[in-house]
Amino acid sequence: MLRALIVDDEFEIREGLRNRFPWASFGIDEVLVADDGDTALMLAQDVRPDLIVTDIKMNRMSGLEFLSALQQLMDYHPEAIVVSGYDDFELVKQAMKTGALDYILKPINISELEQMIRKALDNIKRKQLEQHNEQMLMNQVKFAIPKMREELLREMVEQEHDPYKETRRRHRLTTLNLEWMISQHMTLMVIEADDLKAIENRRAQEKDLILFGIGNVVNQTLEEDYPYPYALYMDSGNRWVILLSCMRSDQLELTSGIAYLCIKRINDFVKVKASAGLRTNPGTFEQLHDMYTEALAVLEQKAVYGGNRVFTLQGGFEEGDNADLTLAEPEEVLDLVKFGSDEDISAALDRFELMVQAWQLTQLRDIQQNIFEWLFEIFKKASAAGVPNKKWISNPIALWEQLERYDTLQSLREQAEKCLKDIAADFRSLSSTPSQIICEAEKILQRDYAESLTLQSVANAVHVTPVWLSKLFKKDKRQTFLEYLTDIRIEKAKEMLGDIQFKVYQISFQVGYKDPVHFSKLFKKQVGCTPKEYRRQRGIMEE
Repeated sequence: MLRALIVDDEFEIREGLRNRFPWASFGIDEVLVADDGDTALMLAQDVRPDLIVTDIKMNRMSGLEFLSALQQLMDYHPEAIVVSGYDDFELVKQAMKTGALDYILKPINISELEQMIRKALDNIKRKQLEQHNEQMLMNQVKFAIPKMREELLREMVEQEHDPYKETRRRHRLTTLNLEWMISQHMTLMVIEADDLKAIENRRAQEKDLILFGIGNVVNQTLEEDYPYPYALYMDSGNRWVILLSCMRSDQLELTSGIAYLCIKRINDFVKVKASAGLRTNPGTFEQLHDMYTEALAVLEQKAVYGGNRVFTLQGGFEEGDNADLTLAEPEEVLDLVKFGSDEDISAALDRFELMVQAWQLTQLRDIQQNIFEWLFEIFKKASAAGVPNKKWISNPIALWEQLERYDTLQSLREQAEKCLKDIAADFRSLSSTPSQIICEAEKILQRDYAESLTLQSVANAVHVTPVWLSKLFKKDKRQTFLEYLTDIRIEKAKEMLGDIQFKVYQISFQVGYKDPVHFSKLFKKQVGCTPKEYRRQRGIMEE
């Protein structure tokens, strides 16, 4: 809709122009009037008419002053026609300098005014078209820059570094506002949805929504919680790759926390499980491909440990919120009282207050009720597992009456801790000990090392939770589950490398590694040389 504003201090002139001129035939739907420059300026600032017809000489603010004031508005440039007398030529020249399109002499000739308005409307349409084209161009640039960034990052991360392309890449990084990557060290993180192929088989559209949701959650988490430069994109394997500026030790610690926070928020908001591979050793942009390759390699550990975790290059998964005991899970608390010491129980109960706060209850009786139900569920599982002392099962009212006596979270925690330690004491009288659990797990690893063993599958076989099997391995063997399994596989590979009938790729498959390249890298990391070099050192000819 087009608007016009007529400014004149003579009532007959302004009303005559408004009512007698065929504005509608020119596509002008609304015609406003003002009797002086002050009123016109307020109207113009508020309504912003497309066309202004103003007298030059008026009481109070003149038309010339009015047009000069409009010039100060940076985002508003209407078309203006000035009305003047025969003796106002010097004022007209000044008006033209303030942006007036043309002038018309009094008395106004309608035919002459029509020509001027056609010219003004042509200018308005041209400006609108230019603005439209400019906005289209800005939109194209707005969408093109992220795409160009993604293409550059994919090239730098997923292809080996080419020194001949370095100058061009540095220029592109600067052009795309990624110049921080040239001068700063970075860590690299890869996040992927667990069991994505299974999701894709159910419904392809669901997969796309999940990937989009993960990207949004990760980006928002970085915006809110990482106050340093970063970049992210989706790689060719539907994984989100995150590059984090990391110049100081405190930033390095923060990157690990960010990884855990991303996984937790993906769980909470996207409602799927996800895993992250984190390269904690900072590198330069020339090392991005190696960093990416290593992050993908550690991410493969979820096949052993299970997903929904953060994995690092140090081997195994980092102990964090996702790898620690969850008090809210009765199965995990049952293993705590079966295999943990009293010190382990006290340490685990340090998270008791967080568990209670997560219930978001405000009434004491409701909190007592939830604690009672939590403890009673653990008692039932302990009874099913063969604990000899069943007093709480036979008389749950006694437990409730005991909890009712305490009205602070600290005292309720002390009662819960006492109950768990009582059950632990009963379990210690049974024959099943942590060493027996590890012994059974060892037998499985020694027998089935070539299979696709995972922490979850072995934990199921020895009837404990993965968290506790991991803890027991570290305590008894001074190794993680993955380190112990890797040692078995590498020792068996050494034996097979002594027999020339086996190809290296055959050995890789037979000791449990489906990727011979990954097997060779892992062998070199453990032994200090590649499988072929190991053979040559023992006088065995290469294949």
